[in-house]
Amino acid sequence: MMGEHELLGAIEGLEAETLQRWVDLGWVLPSTDGEAVRFDATDVARVRLIFDLQYELRIEESSLAVVLSLMDQLYEVRRDLRRLAAAVELQPQDVRAAIAKRIGGKQ
Repeated sequence: MMGEHELLGAIEGLEAETLQRWVDLGWVLPSTDGEAVRFDATDVARVRLIFDLQYELRIEESSLAVVLSLMDQLYEVRRDLRRLAAAVELQPQDVRAAIAKRIGGKQ
C-alpha cells in the first residue's frame, strides 16, 4: 500500500489534482484509512495505465471512460477464462478430450 504523496512521487508528471479527478470519476478506487488515502498494487497499476493512456497515447478524457470500461471487461473475461480452464484441467482425460473436441481444439 502507498499513500498519495508516494504515488505522486512514483509517477513523474502526475499531479495531485489529476489523481483526485480520476478518483472522483471512479476510475481508481483507493481505500481510506481515516483521512489518509491508500493505493494498493492494483490501484497503482491502474493509475499508471490511465496516465499512459491519457498522456502518452493522448486519449481524451471523454473517450478514456469507454476505453477503461472495455479493458475492465476484457480483464474480467480473461480471469473467468483462466478459472474455467483450471476447472477443465481438473476433469478426467475423457471429459477434457470431449471439451476440446467440442470447441475445435486439439487434445
